[in-house]
Amino acid sequence: MDAFVIGSGTCLPDLVVTNEELAPRLGLQPEQIFKSSGIRSRRWVDGKATTSSLAAAALRRALDDAAVSAHDIDFLIVGTMTPDRFIPGSAPAIQHALGLREVPALDIRAACCNGLYALQLARALIQSNIANQVAICLAEVQSPFLDLSPQSATLSMLFGDGAAALIVSGRDPTVREGAITSPLEIVDVMIATNGQYVDDLGIRCPGTEFGNSRSHGPDDFPSDYLPRMNGQSVILQASRRMVSACQTVLERNELSAKDVRWLVPHQANANLLAQVARSLGLSHAGGEVISVLEELGNTSSASMGIAFDVLRQSKRIQPGDYVLLPAFGAGFTWGAALCRASETRP
Repeated sequence: MDAFVIGSGTCLPDLVVTNEELAPRLGLQPEQIFKSSGIRSRRWVDGKATTSSLAAAALRRALDDAAVSAHDIDFLIVGTMTPDRFIPGSAPAIQHALGLREVPALDIRAACCNGLYALQLARALIQSNIANQVAICLAEVQSPFLDLSPQSATLSMLFGDGAAALIVSGRDPTVREGAITSPLEIVDVMIATNGQYVDDLGIRCPGTEFGNSRSHGPDDFPSDYLPRMNGQSVILQASRRMVSACQTVLERNELSAKDVRWLVPHQANANLLAQVARSLGLSHAGGEVISVLEELGNTSSASMGIAFDVLRQSKRIQPGDYVLLPAFGAGFTWGAALCRASETRP
């Protein structure tokens, strides 16, 4: 049984934080931020919203888009690095908020590759007849974790908050009346991991390796509770691994860059996205890169889902179009998914 993305939705906080507002706190100039990242603004929560509330709002929109009721969902997958609570995950809260049946509700923690893991899991659940309608939520509330000081400027300038949701279905991909675009078949997903770089991107605490607030004194623990990044390692590995993953997925489906109409990458950094597209030869092949970085920043787990929803809502996807979705995240983990717009007509 094939699996299709039949709906999507996004939820963004109302608060817009521009480079002009943020730069003085980080000891930077606004144009420095834009030049190094391609970001001009980002959305941050106002202190009231939670990861699950953003995700639930995005999922409501995705259900409406797919013309699917909450009762029809058989499985819920939630990808986030910033859950409402340490235990349990955020999936149960979203299940309750949406009034889903008492279905399996699972959190995954594959960082910025959460979208790829979720697509692969949803496809496998449908192909094995365990589920027929899978809801995916990808959400982050990162702003409370950021160190807004010059010491962390090059990291803290990147991140925003937001959520996206997808509905993956095994039902017949007939283009229904009023649908914004054809169903998108999940053709292939490739994911890989190398734990050698586990300390190059992420947050150490709390955990069993570096301890928690009870095992640290009041003055010796703050840095391990803040995001950390080895920028040189991340950009080097990301540029190589994302391109390699795309090439692997294309080759094993007997395709090339000229067959790809849309590249929807994890929205990490504008320079990285341009480098990936250039290395794939996508611009020469006529493909287009979808980016929401300039206005929304890096929303980590949610970024690919938000960009995917923006593309679907633009109504520019045509039957037969291939969509390539590469990502890279903490772990390090990386990969790519390939989708194809159904050519089925009403």
